[in-house]
Amino acid sequence: MATLELLSGPITFSEAIQRRTNVVHQLEYPRLQRAFFQRLQNDRHLIQNIVAHHLGADPKNCDVLSPEHWRHGSFNVCVPVRVDSPDPGLPISVMVRFPLPYRVGEGTHPGNADEKLRCEAATYAWLQEHCPSVPIPHLYGLGLATGQQLTHVDHLPWWSRWSHGFQRRFRTLLGYQRPTRYIPHNSSVLSTLGLGYLVIETIPDTEGSMLSNSWEDKRGDDRLQSNLKRGLARILLSLAAIPLPRIGAFRLDDAGYVHLDNRPLNAEIIMQENEGFPIIIPRDQTYTRADDFILATLDAFHNRLLHQPNAMSDEFSGQFELAAILAARGVLPPMLQKDLRSGPFVCSLTNLHRSNIIVDDDWNITRIIDLEFACSWPIEFQHPPYWLGGQRADVLDDISFDPHHNQFVRILEELEEQGEFPAIRSPRKLSAIMRYTWASGTFWLTLGLQNPMMFATTFWFGILAVHLGLRIEYTNDFTMLANLSGASDFMDARLQENDEYSRTLHRIFTRNTV
Repeated sequence: MATLELLSGPITFSEAIQRRTNVVHQLEYPRLQRAFFQRLQNDRHLIQNIVAHHLGADPKNCDVLSPEHWRHGSFNVCVPVRVDSPDPGLPISVMVRFPLPYRVGEGTHPGNADEKLRCEAATYAWLQEHCPSVPIPHLYGLGLATGQQLTHVDHLPWWSRWSHGFQRRFRTLLGYQRPTRYIPHNSSVLSTLGLGYLVIETIPDTEGSMLSNSWEDKRGDDRLQSNLKRGLARILLSLAAIPLPRIGAFRLDDAGYVHLDNRPLNAEIIMQENEGFPIIIPRDQTYTRADDFILATLDAFHNRLLHQPNAMSDEFSGQFELAAILAARGVLPPMLQKDLRSGPFVCSLTNLHRSNIIVDDDWNITRIIDLEFACSWPIEFQHPPYWLGGQRADVLDDISFDPHHNQFVRILEELEEQGEFPAIRSPRKLSAIMRYTWASGTFWLTLGLQNPMMFATTFWFGILAVHLGLRIEYTNDFTMLANLSGASDFMDARLQENDEYSRTLHRIFTRNTV
């Protein structure tokens, strides 16, 4: 039988049938990627003009590099543009970051790409304004598929800078919200391109490299680990010092103002909508209570069970997943501390993995890149990254991670005692909250809610068995809980759909066999 291509590499039928994601859908991505990259190739002159527009440069001095230099991840592609200009104030190069329309649900839910761009750009603008100590790249400007463009004021003529500065000071004196440093600045080029984008600073090699490059070789070095944890702790304290009124995501409007009024956008929402699932969380949905947010997240997990064709491969696994969601609705909200359920909420960098952290040779953090899916979250959801212990999230355990957690919290306590950061506006210090959430098991609640594929395992074997001390008769209890929801007909329908999915997958691999 044929071996087919996914974006992650070749895959056989026996491997595909074991995947818990929709491989039938994913097999379309390589073709869609080639078509989209070719479109960008054909529009290189437009990309040149876009960069020149935001930098105030001559388009002739902007050179779009060839595709072998492009970088792409799960949801974006970054196109490098070299800037060869006599103006010393201009950067040597920038990245133009495009959302991948075939990955962010643009075809099934139009506007998703612009929503993602607005939220990410708003996070850049908010951090520049409120947490300047968090080391992020410079965002030069952005454009939306609607035709709207905004440019950072530093790259506009002096009269625009003067007028904008006066407006900011005047509105501050009157007690009004002031605009960010991004000003509406449109050109006719964007309407021709028809794609949204961000123009972002390229981080030079002199500032360091991705933490992931040296992680495996050096993660056992205590000095480097201490430097890294200290840098991460500083970032979390900076973010926690600014209380936010609700759970959601920042949104940059057409006039350059930031609003905390977007749903807390994350990878799970994007992936569900990309596969055509119905919208479970509207774009303007925010939350003023942490328990409501938890229940909405569980609803999203249930939505995946309802609409992903291979979500349930057999009756036991289906009961295992469904019963976990049903039980969690009653178990998880009471785990939150009562005095923190309505806030404070704080800006959280939810995509903070090793490839998004730039460090120097001593593992001092020099930049945090890729701010997608940053949200305002409950302060109880603030934890040291799970990967500090060197384990994957699905095999993480209390015993191995406890020393890393303890060291991280001790560093937090030291920084809090030094008084370098403003105190968070909550009944307790961030370090005390972290100690409590580790002891109570809320750490595992947060970890499980970030990944629907591992949620049931985390819930049954981590939260219930370890932290709540509950003994589960797995087969009987799963069946009982699943049946309480009248799941018999539901399960039958889902298993039939899984059988049809398996047949479709088999036909695809057979059809491509030479």
